[in-house]
Amino acid sequence: MESPVCTRALTFAAWWPVDHVFPLAAVFLLASSAVGAMAYMRHLRKRHSALATDLETIADQRREAERALRETEAIYYSLVETLPQSILRKDLEGRFTFANKRFCAELGRSLDEIVGKTDYDFFPNELAAKYRADDRRVIESGRVLDVVEEHITPQGDTLHVQVMKTALLDSDGKPIGVQGIFWDVTARIRADEQLREKNVELVELARSEHQAHEARKQAQSLLVQNEKLASLGHLVAGVAHEINNPLSFVSNNVAVMERDLRDLLALIRLYRRSDHVIKQADPKLLEEIEEVCDRIDLDYCLDNFPRLIDRTREGLRRIERIVKELRLFARVDEGEWNEVDLNPGIESSINMVKGYARKKGVHIVMDLGALPAVRCRAARIHQVILNLLTNAIDACGENGEVRVRTETEPDALGVRVDIDDNGCGIEPAILERIFDPFFTTKPLGQGTGLGLSISYGIVQEQNGRIEVQSTPGHGTCFSVHLPIEPVRPPSPDGSGEHPLADERDGPTTTTPTPSLTRETVRPTSALKRGDGAT
Repeated sequence: MESPVCTRALTFAAWWPVDHVFPLAAVFLLASSAVGAMAYMRHLRKRHSALATDLETIADQRREAERALRETEAIYYSLVETLPQSILRKDLEGRFTFANKRFCAELGRSLDEIVGKTDYDFFPNELAAKYRADDRRVIESGRVLDVVEEHITPQGDTLHVQVMKTALLDSDGKPIGVQGIFWDVTARIRADEQLREKNVELVELARSEHQAHEARKQAQSLLVQNEKLASLGHLVAGVAHEINNPLSFVSNNVAVMERDLRDLLALIRLYRRSDHVIKQADPKLLEEIEEVCDRIDLDYCLDNFPRLIDRTREGLRRIERIVKELRLFARVDEGEWNEVDLNPGIESSINMVKGYARKKGVHIVMDLGALPAVRCRAARIHQVILNLLTNAIDACGENGEVRVRTETEPDALGVRVDIDDNGCGIEPAILERIFDPFFTTKPLGQGTGLGLSISYGIVQEQNGRIEVQSTPGHGTCFSVHLPIEPVRPPSPDGSGEHPLADERDGPTTTTPTPSLTRETVRPTSALKRGDGAT
């Protein structure tokens, strides 16, 4: 760097005589160098002062950073060591690089004994392999693992722990390991399980209570209906008994009258053979006799009296059959369990509704096959048949047909009764409601809606089932399946008769639900065409 002094010296030397130039130039160079050196020294001192100031500032900042770093590390280690969670770090090879005191205490090892080791050194191989697979998945995906899993301590205790694992990254964002934190949530998991169990119990209790409430409502309705039926049965039985008394002596009198009338007719015929004798003895008397004979048309009376007696006896037999059917339908003794042939009772039920069927223009066809004796409450089964018959008749229009079939089911060790009609069928919209208590589509006052509900309960009580096949517009077939020997629940006192199996009780709920073909129907539903006879 040339100073102004050196420049002036060089200029002066240019016009100075040559022989004096070199000594003088040397003087000037030395002077200029000294001046330049002094200026440069001043510059260096200023630079040094600035650098010293900067270094002091940097030193202060570094000391502040170191102090802040120490405080941060103190806070970090305080958190890491005082948190109730276990914290650990591993490198890419799965070796531990750090563990807090809680994790060390769980393993029962010091930090020096843990660092450099792997999970295989502290846990069973299967569990260690799982931990290692989790670490790889976290490192490769970069996603946080947050799960609740079982954890087995070195002491063999099984715990439920909440685990969170994240990948450790360097300044370039490359993974250098994995960091994990986990804590015991066994108490919470067990509390949740207990809560779920309690919730399930509450739901079951609520369902049971609802079922009990519905059963009570149905039982009340069935009890009311059974009370009515029982009263009606006693009334019918009493009426049948009262009719049977005069019917007996009328039948006896007709028998005596038939016997005596036969003799009187024979005597009259004998007297008529003596007309010529009377004519000879008393012609006037014969005229009077002939006048009376013409007036009463004696010949017709003699021919008609036997037919009249026969028709009278036929009418009495019909009355006797009606009384017998009433007594069969209403007799209280059949509320007990007995072994019976169902066909006579079914035929009796059909005879009872024949008049109603004729009034509706419906023809009933019987196809009764031979049946084995079935242990049941016959009166209740007849009530079911009567209800289903009435429904079938109501479903048919003019010139409708109801077919009643009975047959044995050897494979099921039972019998089957089909009541098939060609009526209007059951609409799908209300198919699921058949057997619902009090449901009816009949006008107000023409049905209580209890017939099918009671029928279903009775069949249930017999350990049977009801199947329904229905096509709207083409008819419906109800099939009643009854076992030959039903299994009845024992009573609490061991008597063999369940307290709910009393004659007036409704159906129990421990028997199978009805299986339905062609259309699915729940155990409680009702029928479009009516509610059955009640």
